[in-house]
Amino acid sequence: MSRRVTAITGQKRRSDRYSVFLDNEFAFSLFADVLLQSGIAVGDELKEEQIEELERLDERRLAKEKAIRLLAVRARSRSELEERLTRAGYGSAARVWAMQELERLGLINDLEFAIQFAKTRMVTRPQGRFLMKNELARKGVPEAFIDRALYEAYRETSEQEFARQVAQKRLRILGKDDSPKTKKKIFDLLARRGFSWEIIQNLGDNWQQLLDEIE
Repeated sequence: MSRRVTAITGQKRRSDRYSVFLDNEFAFSLFADVLLQSGIAVGDELKEEQIEELERLDERRLAKEKAIRLLAVRARSRSELEERLTRAGYGSAARVWAMQELERLGLINDLEFAIQFAKTRMVTRPQGRFLMKNELARKGVPEAFIDRALYEAYRETSEQEFARQVAQKRLRILGKDDSPKTKKKIFDLLARRGFSWEIIQNLGDNWQQLLDEIE
């Protein structure tokens, strides 16, 4: 069974989208490039498998556009994008094609993403290796890329130094105090930020020096 293309009209809200009518009824929408690629015109007879193929091609383009919009909001790993596309209802074939297109365009690269994420986090909210590694793992970044990102994050400033900076910043708020209560607050903060007990203990052993360095 086939259906006749009776009209192809541009959409008011989307200049890059066209509505296709079959047998005088709206059937589906297509991106302009998909429409051009298909070569269909008013009067053509379309079989069901042809219609399904057109819808499949358009779904791919929709998935790609969705992913690009997500990247415009913030950088994301490949895994994060795939998860969002899955939640949005795009099929496996559409997701795979969209990811391949984004890679071809240089819009996704998990290694670059991991390095930039780690470096940015150390500027905005310094934390220890343990927490950083867990965050990147939750974002679906491959372990090899996580290791490289951690190396880059602590290459110029050590994890110990970042912990010291976090402690001193909080002490400027709490006041230069060597009471057990204040120490506990600082140690708890560092633990929440993912710094190891060895690093925290080192700061505790050199507490007076930590206080003396505060301006």
